[in-house]
Amino acid sequence: MTAVLSQVPALDPDSPDALWAIGGAAVADGFVEYPLSNRDVEADIAWATRQLAALSVGRGSLVDFIHNDRECGHFCPYYLAARRLGAPARNGMAAPWDVARTEMYARRFDLALIMGVASETVEGLASFGHDPVKVLERPACVAARGAAVAALAAGGREPHALTLFGPMILISAPGQTGAAYDASQWTVEADEAGRLLVSTKADRAARYDRLDTGFTGRVEDGRVHLDPC
Repeated sequence: MTAVLSQVPALDPDSPDALWAIGGAAVADGFVEYPLSNRDVEADIAWATRQLAALSVGRGSLVDFIHNDRECGHFCPYYLAARRLGAPARNGMAAPWDVARTEMYARRFDLALIMGVASETVEGLASFGHDPVKVLERPACVAARGAAVAALAAGGREPHALTLFGPMILISAPGQTGAAYDASQWTVEADEAGRLLVSTKADRAARYDRLDTGFTGRVEDGRVHLDPC
C-alpha cells in the first residue's frame, strides 16, 4: 500500500501546507516516497524535541546523527529539534567508508548522543582497526539499529534500540518494553497475523491507510512492541 497525496494547490512556500521535503521509508511492499509539508515537519520536530530531551539532550549538548540520504525524512526533524534545544549536531553516513567521522567525533568531542549507529558502522569501525565498543563507550548515550544493537550489547555497551518504522522513528531504552510513538499523528495497529500497520491520524500531506510496515508485533498502552527479527 502506498501513500496517497492530498490535493494541495500551489501555495506560499511558508504556508503550513507547502511542500517541505520528500521522505522515504522501507515498508513491506518496498520503498515508499512521500511528501512532507511544513505542518508535518513542525509536528515531527515537536515529537523529536521530546524524544531528544528524554535522552538528556539539552542546551550545549553535542549530538551526532548517523544516517543515509534517503533517511533524511526521518532524521531532519531531529536535527531541527536539536537546534531548537541549543544542541549542536553533526552527522555521518551509515556506511563503512564513513566511520572515520564517527570515530573522530566520539574521540574529540564530549558527545551526549550518537543516534543511528548501524551494522555498517560497527563493521566499518572493526575493519579500520577500531574496537566498536570502545569507540562507542565515550558518548553518554548511543541509539543503534538492527544488528548493531546486539553486537554492541554483546561487547558490554548496551545501546538504546532505534527502528525506522514506516515513516517514523521508534526508540526504546535498554531493558524497556516497547517504544512510544506520536499518537497525535499516527495510528498503529496489529492485524490478525500480527503485522503492524500505520495509518495517518493528523492532517498530513501523505495519507496512509493501514500501511504494512513490514514488522510484526503488538501495540499496548500506546507503545509498539516489535517481534524479534
